[in-house]
Amino acid sequence: MTRARLRTPPAGPSRGLPAARRAALLVFPLGCALAALAIGQDANYDLLNYHYYIAYAFLHARLGIDVYTAQLQSLLNPFLDIPFYVLINHTPPRIEAAVVGALQGLNLVLVYLIGRRVTRSRLLAASAAIAAGVAGGFASELGNSMGDTIVSIPLLAGVLFAVVALGRSEARVAAARGGAPAGATSTSTSPAARPVAGRRPELVWWLVAGAAAGFGAGLKFSGLPIALGVVIAAAAPRARLRERARRLATTTAGLVAGVLVTSGYWSWFLWRNYKDPIAFTQASFGIFHSPYVPQTDLGASRFGPKSLADAVVFPLYWVVHPLRVAEVRLRELSMPIAYALVALLVVAVAARAVARTARAGGRIGASRADVDAGSDADVDRYLVVVFAVSLAVWMEVFDVYRYLVALELLSPLVAFAAARRLVALLPSARPTRARAARALAPGFLAVCVVCASTANPANYWGRAPFGSRYFSLALPGVLANGRVDAVVEVGGQPMGFVFPQLPARVISIGGIGNLLTPDNRALVHRALARVRADRGTVNVAFVDAPVRPGLGVPRGTSRYLARLGARDLVVQVCDVVRAGIGAGYQPVKFCRYGPAGRTG
Repeated sequence: MTRARLRTPPAGPSRGLPAARRAALLVFPLGCALAALAIGQDANYDLLNYHYYIAYAFLHARLGIDVYTAQLQSLLNPFLDIPFYVLINHTPPRIEAAVVGALQGLNLVLVYLIGRRVTRSRLLAASAAIAAGVAGGFASELGNSMGDTIVSIPLLAGVLFAVVALGRSEARVAAARGGAPAGATSTSTSPAARPVAGRRPELVWWLVAGAAAGFGAGLKFSGLPIALGVVIAAAAPRARLRERARRLATTTAGLVAGVLVTSGYWSWFLWRNYKDPIAFTQASFGIFHSPYVPQTDLGASRFGPKSLADAVVFPLYWVVHPLRVAEVRLRELSMPIAYALVALLVVAVAARAVARTARAGGRIGASRADVDAGSDADVDRYLVVVFAVSLAVWMEVFDVYRYLVALELLSPLVAFAAARRLVALLPSARPTRARAARALAPGFLAVCVVCASTANPANYWGRAPFGSRYFSLALPGVLANGRVDAVVEVGGQPMGFVFPQLPARVISIGGIGNLLTPDNRALVHRALARVRADRGTVNVAFVDAPVRPGLGVPRGTSRYLARLGARDLVVQVCDVVRAGIGAGYQPVKFCRYGPAGRTG
């Protein structure tokens, strides 16, 4: 009994971790902060293209002035990027990297806390957190601004709150019966751990679980598949139909509230200005047809399964061909292992149901002895359903691996839960089940070691040596006239980070050749009219590497300007400046266009 008391946390509400243990959890944020500093300053494509710009545009009300500076990504929800923008502008780059890395380390704290309630072992929970911390997708984004490892924090918090709710439910039922929760020791019903009778405390936890998941999904819609998994799985644990419906409705209400908190204002803004609350998806799922956004097919992604048969083996296939799901090469085994165990569990449960039905003479049903009850079983079912639903929705809609970071972090525990359910399906009277149960913990430790030792991000999404400033840019001579000038992006390279460093009078026009609907053309004409009214100039900007002196511009630039409404203009003079990125730089050429025969 003493050993059980030391190893087993209460199934009901936690009495809190001792101060020393809470302090020990800080090793995860600290380790992630140090890793972010070791990797280097973030300079990923999306940061240079739009993450930095859209926060600037929101804070400085540029969406009514600039025209799609970051192409369609200019319409993404900026709230996730504002903290990055503030850190970049007001702290040294190393401080920014350490702060972001420490924040990302909270994911591992959450994995540990979930693992304590799932495995009932500090060692196994810590092993899961360590395996998650070196996973390819998570590790590749340490100190990174793409946001997947930030959105994962509220998503994992939603899972933790749901697991707490299940513990509350089991403890409530046990208290009503006057006994201990199934699968827990007698310490679970001590006066300090016993919950208040009634469903309300449990439903509050389900509400908060949905709200946390919705909060994350609202910040970045790519988190929606996992948020849906958190919600739908609320109905998975065994309970009366009315109880399941109550949990599902409560969690759904929380999800809606969370999404509204983080994306409600932005969706309203997009509806008011672009006639589409989710215009940035460029498809709107066939619901909205904005005159500003050409509709495309979301199913045309180069990632993801191409058929039903491909979908069945897809999570196993990407181990040997990671570019099927990611823009960069990475290796991570915990997701495929969890998928294989979940798939095996589904097959085993289906086979058991068929056999049981056959024994019952065609009647679908189960004897009471066949029902695997208890708090462990409920938590296992919840995690397995979260995993299955999230993965299925992801493959259908988003199918980019980094959007699954939250699921990647959770997958070691999903593997444990699926394995424990497989053990529970074995006949209890046979020694095989006892041996399998004894092998569960060491087997899980072995899986964590294998996953941690083989994980390899292989690429960190673009890094630069740390500099004294995050970004820097000298004012190009062609823009030093004090007038309202237009700068048109050409060449297709990421340049969104350049424009926040130019004078506020400069109007930027992104490379929007594929967005030239009549309404967007009107936006460009309005911007050019402001330039003409102030007798400003029309310029183009593009990455010029290697630096080419003279008037060389990308082919077709004049024709592109004519499509925008700036006709009969030729290049007159060019300036090349260094756009600093940490200790490195990117040469950017600014070229002024004007009527033929007039230069200078």
